[in-house]
Amino acid sequence: MSERQIHDHDSAEGLVPVDEARRAVLSRIEPLPPLQMPLTDAYGCVTAEDVISRVSLPEFASSAMDGFAVRAYDVADATPGGPAELKIVGRSEMGKRPEATVGMGEAVKIATGAPMPGGADAVVAVENAEEDDGLVRLFQPAGEGQHVRPRGEDVQEGDLLVPKGRRLSGAELGLLANAGIPHPLVHPRPRVIVLSTGDELIPPTETPSFGQVRDANAYTLFGALREVGAIPVLAGIVRDDPDSLKETVFSFEIQADAFVSSGGISVGERDVVKAAFFRRGDIEFRKVAMQPGMPQGFGFIEGKPFFGLPGNPVSVFVSFEMFVRPALLRMMGRTQLGRPEVRARLTGEIRGPKGKTVFVRVEVSRGPEGWTATPTGGRGSNLLSTISRANGLAVLPAGVESAGEGDPIRVLLFRASED
Repeated sequence: MSERQIHDHDSAEGLVPVDEARRAVLSRIEPLPPLQMPLTDAYGCVTAEDVISRVSLPEFASSAMDGFAVRAYDVADATPGGPAELKIVGRSEMGKRPEATVGMGEAVKIATGAPMPGGADAVVAVENAEEDDGLVRLFQPAGEGQHVRPRGEDVQEGDLLVPKGRRLSGAELGLLANAGIPHPLVHPRPRVIVLSTGDELIPPTETPSFGQVRDANAYTLFGALREVGAIPVLAGIVRDDPDSLKETVFSFEIQADAFVSSGGISVGERDVVKAAFFRRGDIEFRKVAMQPGMPQGFGFIEGKPFFGLPGNPVSVFVSFEMFVRPALLRMMGRTQLGRPEVRARLTGEIRGPKGKTVFVRVEVSRGPEGWTATPTGGRGSNLLSTISRANGLAVLPAGVESAGEGDPIRVLLFRASED
């Protein structure tokens, strides 16, 4: 009987370190070409250029309260016992040009936000005034500029509104709208085609027969893609047939900015992604020194990035965090590609293969003595509930076999604790 080589799945011999694999992916990713997009579509996108204001904001001086627009000189000596008496020559209302200008001894009745009339340089609040038959008695002086919102108080023409590389939130959208910039130049959201491979898979709407499995990976990826800001497109389940996979991929090629598949990249006889693309040289398959998520595929299909992820659901989640998420952020023009990190103390022991970087699902919380990290379950890459209960990935670096209770550990936060 011939000897047979036994493969040690915990061995890191011949594997690519995680950081090296990540750098190799990111080195080939470029931001998507910028587009001018409507403000509602540009939300969450990153500006591709400095946005400069073409106007001053506000564009006209206005009143900060209801009252009377006056010349400060005319009311300089007003007191409750000796009010200044002025003639009302008109009104100024929001959205309209003032009915009159203000001359010596005159006032214009004005509403909050209404344009300041010519000649006026101050506003006396209505509470300090008494109107009577075309006249107004003002019981308080007003210094020049009092209760006036000057033109350009917020932004001057030529000012930088939004710097290049800023992700547009509600505040930026409002500012751009106010400045009359309805179509900023931004890097668009990538449209990502999601494929699940495997004869055993069925949609979650169906009841599995013995041996069948509902497709969880597509929905894990859908949520992860939405969370990062991409546009996911579920392309469905592809059977273990290379021609079917190629046909599906190329049918979505026109609308795709990237592809993500799960399953079919390992060393088995049904590795459909390898069979479909390996010989063409489009996709490079490598084994990464990480657990979970050792087998990885990456390359380009018609110039569009293709990420081939393992089939186990936790491996899909961790692989997305390590490789797909930062690549998509770069495609969207972002410069900060990593998750927030904390140093936490373990509440229990974690361990893994010494030669691999191990990502452990943990629940992180902050108490009086700092951050703590509690493992949420076993190491198995099929235990999807351990991700659902977690809000972070504790990183056990290569070369370290275990960490015990009370030991400090680096944790990547993928969800806010209050979520």
